[in-house]
Amino acid sequence: MRFASLAPVGSEIEEMETLYGKFDLGLDGQPTLLWQGRNLRKWRMPEMMQLAFFPDMYVAKVLVNRRIFGPLEQVYGEIMARWTREAREAHGLNQFVKCYCFGDGDRPNLFWYGAAWRLSPQVSGETLGEVIKVFTRHGFTYRGDTERRRLRDFELW
Repeated sequence: MRFASLAPVGSEIEEMETLYGKFDLGLDGQPTLLWQGRNLRKWRMPEMMQLAFFPDMYVAKVLVNRRIFGPLEQVYGEIMARWTREAREAHGLNQFVKCYCFGDGDRPNLFWYGAAWRLSPQVSGETLGEVIKVFTRHGFTYRGDTERRRLRDFELW
């Protein structure tokens, strides 16, 4: 189904569709490969990142929305320059949790578009405060200000 509109379940739906467009859905209910090709890119991270819930596994690339490609690269460039490899490992900054995740959650959000980033639960305290400043400096919105259950989520509006 080409250009399927989301149900108006929240005030953010119209803004999401304006910024990121409508989905092309296949008969399986997932975005088509054509939609993914137009909207998502494989982002090569500056270092291989440990999967937060599979500590023996590492990833080199993840799917992100093409619009967050540049800002995310700037964020991780600054993180790499500011914290040593050992510090990134100690604080969970070298862990990947989530970016593109269509259908996740109880209502549409920017993870459906690959336009949001979740940090590891290990990132906390002063480090989290500093990383929030880095993400917001590069255009991301910090969701923890408005939703306490999303303390480590950043979205590019």
